Amino acid sequence: MEKLIRSSNAAMLFISLSLLIVLTTGCQEVKLKAAIEVANKQCPMDMGEAGKITSIVYDGENVVYTFQLNEETANIKALQKNPESMKTSMKIMFQNPTKEVKTLLDLVVKCKAGLQMIYIGKDSGEQVVCELTTDEIKNILNADVNASESDLAKLESQIQMANLQFPMKASEEVVIEKIELSDESVIYICRVDEDLCEMSQIKANAKEVKEGIVGTLANQTDLPTQLFIKCCVNCNRNIVYRYIGKQSEDQHDVVITVSELKDLLKKE
Repeated sequence: MEKLIRSSNAAMLFISLSLLIVLTTGCQEVKLKAAIEVANKQCPMDMGEAGKITSIVYDGENVVYTFQLNEETANIKALQKNPESMKTSMKIMFQNPTKEVKTLLDLVVKCKAGLQMIYIGKDSGEQVVCELTTDEIKNILNADVNASESDLAKLESQIQMANLQFPMKASEEVVIEKIELSDESVIYICRVDEDLCEMSQIKANAKEVKEGIVGTLANQTDLPTQLFIKCCVNCNRNIVYRYIGKQSEDQHDVVITVSELKDLLKKE
């Protein structure tokens, strides 16, 4: 569930920017409380297809983010079964943080606080909690990881989390089975029911299919999606939708190149 993890990182970036407003205040805990109060006033915050942040509070021990998940795109039961994967992914996403995010994490550590992410299913009401302790945050900040290694680790982590959600029905005729990472691309494996759509149709309309995908990405201007695209660009990976016929095993790749992904980022 890469959107969920990207949302967490996006939220941290937003709170960090809020923190800059209050850096001239007194003690560290006052700074942290003030930053969180500024951020909480912006809730609910739209996080795209993943859902929204409904509240951000500091309870004296943790900075607590509450997310309302869109269960059409997020399988909360899969997350409940994989708490360690969630935690590992969150640690990786905070490696080599931006200056703004590092400022916030430093302040959380100085206040001897932790981070707590509460994800609640919009329809089911079920929830899953992921926490990072003060020491875990400190270890993240002290880790010596170069930028390229960090970017690749983040991309791998996003794909691992996303694969917990699959298979997922994209349309009546297409099921996304999983995401793979190659040396050149992030590859969505899409299985096509040829009783409903022949592979020849996809090949004949490849240009229109690509335009539709690019258009969808262009319209997803939420910060988590933009961070994902940027991660693909930083890792020099194309995004590929590999359509494979369920009966024939015939396949066709629709490729959005790194150059095209860069163009999407420039539009923001």
